[in-house]
Amino acid sequence: MQQRYLSGRKGILRKAGQSLSAAALVVLLSGGAYNVSYANESEILIPQIGTAGVMGISVQKEMAIGDFFMRTARSNMNVLDDPVMSEYVTSLGNRLLAHADGVNFPFEFFMVRNNTLNASAFLGGKVAINTGLFNYAKTEDEFASVIAHEISHVTQRHIARFVELATASSRLSTAGIIGAVAMSIINPAFGVAAMTTAVGAQMQSRINFTRDNEYEADRVGISLMYKAGLNPKGTVDLFRTMLSQQGNINPAFTLLIDHPLNDIRLAEAQNRVTQYERRNYSQNPDYDMARARVAVRYSGVAGEQQLKTLKQALMQNGEHNSAVYQNYALSLVCLELKQLDEARSYLTHLPSKLQNNIFVLDVKTDIDLKDGNSGAAIERLQQAYRYKPNNQAVVINLAYAYIESKQFAKAKNILDKYLRNKPNDALAVSLIEKAYSALNDKCSAMQSRAELYAISGGYSQAIGMYNRSLQECSDRLTRERIKARVSQIVIQRSFDEELIKGL
Repeated sequence: MQQRYLSGRKGILRKAGQSLSAAALVVLLSGGAYNVSYANESEILIPQIGTAGVMGISVQKEMAIGDFFMRTARSNMNVLDDPVMSEYVTSLGNRLLAHADGVNFPFEFFMVRNNTLNASAFLGGKVAINTGLFNYAKTEDEFASVIAHEISHVTQRHIARFVELATASSRLSTAGIIGAVAMSIINPAFGVAAMTTAVGAQMQSRINFTRDNEYEADRVGISLMYKAGLNPKGTVDLFRTMLSQQGNINPAFTLLIDHPLNDIRLAEAQNRVTQYERRNYSQNPDYDMARARVAVRYSGVAGEQQLKTLKQALMQNGEHNSAVYQNYALSLVCLELKQLDEARSYLTHLPSKLQNNIFVLDVKTDIDLKDGNSGAAIERLQQAYRYKPNNQAVVINLAYAYIESKQFAKAKNILDKYLRNKPNDALAVSLIEKAYSALNDKCSAMQSRAELYAISGGYSQAIGMYNRSLQECSDRLTRERIKARVSQIVIQRSFDEELIKGL
C-alpha cells in the first residue's frame, strides 16, 4: 500500500546550496559515507574512538538535529513510503542495534527510491538506504553489512566528532557545518561541482580524520553482524563486488565515483572476518521478497510491455533466483498486469510458513481489493492485527482496506491508536485525514493535513492549516491544543531555519 501526500517545501536545500562556501564544500566531501578516499595507506592505525559524548553536541540536540534531517529529507529526497519495505529494513536495523554499544536514542531507517548503490548515516540515528542496494547486494549478509557500518558511524559518534572538529578549524558555524553535512547526503553533487583548489590544502586533515572513522566503522560493523547472527563475510563479499567495478567507474556504484575502495581496506576487513568462526549465509526469505519487490516496483519497470518482458524473463531464468524470489516477483508482475488469478497462484507456490508473512499479506490485500473482495482482505488483516497492532504494514493495509470498504470509523480508530506511538508516519496521517474527511469531521481532517505539512517542514502551510481548523473546531480543549501545537511548530521552524541559514 502506498499513499502520496504533499511534501511541504520542495527544494529548500537546493536554494541553500547555491551559496555554499569553499570551507563548507570540504565538509560535504567528508560526511558519514560508506566509503572514503584515502591517501598514504601505509601503517593504518585504528584508534579506539569510542562512544563518549561530544562537547559541542548533546545527545538531546543530536536527536533534534536528526529530526531536522528527516523533515528536509522528506521534502528534498524521493523517500520511499512502502510500509512493507520500511518494516523489513527497520527490523534488520534493530536486530543489529540490539548488539551495539552507545545506542543513546531510537534509530530511524528509511529507504530512498534511487537505483544507485548507496547508504548514509546522519546525526540522531537517521540512516538512509537506497533501493539500489538491493540490486547489488546478493545476500542479506551483504545488505546488512552496509547497515551495520552506518550504525557504527552513529554509535561511535563519528559525525558528531567531525562537526566539532570542523567547527574548531573553520570559519563556519556549527549550524552551517551540520547543514552542509545534511546536504552532502541529500544532494552530494553540490560539493563535487564546486570544489576548488583553494580548499585542497585542507583536504588531507579531513581525509585522515575520516579514514580512521571508516576503519573503525568496518571493525565495529563486522562485530555487530557476527553478534546478530549474520555472516560477517558479507562485508568482504560486497567490498569485492565494489572493488571489481572501480576501474569501470560504474555510475550505479555511487560510492565509488568520489570515494574509491582500496585493496588495503579490503584486506583489513578480510583479516577481521577470519577471526570469527565460519557461518552460513542468511537464508531469510524476507530478503528475497524485498529484492523482488524492489526489482518489480522500484527499478524503473513501467508500462504493460516492460512488465510482460519482465514476466517472461522471470519465468525463463528461475535458476538464477530462489523460488521465493521468482514466485513473489511473478505475483507482483501479474498484479500490475491485472492478472489477478495468476497472481494468487504464484503466491500459493510460496511455502506455507510464508502465507501470513507481511510481504505476502500486502500482495494478497492488493489482489483482493482490485478484485472487489475487501471482506476477505479485512478478515485476513484483522487476524494479523491481533498479533501485530503496531506493525506499520499491517496497520496501513487494514486501514486502507477499511477505507476502500467505506468503514471509515474503523479505519480512524486503528490509525488514531497507531499514531499515538508513531506520530510522524506520513502514510498513516494521510489515511486518517481521508477517514476524517469521509466522516465529515473537518476539524480533525484539517489538523491531520496540517501535520502532513509539518512532517516535511512545510511550516507556513502547517500553521495556516491549523489556523483555518480553528474555524471548524468548537471544543475549547481542542482549540487550546491547536494553539499549543502552532507554538511548537514556530519553535521547530526557528530551529530548522538556524541550520539552513548557516549555509
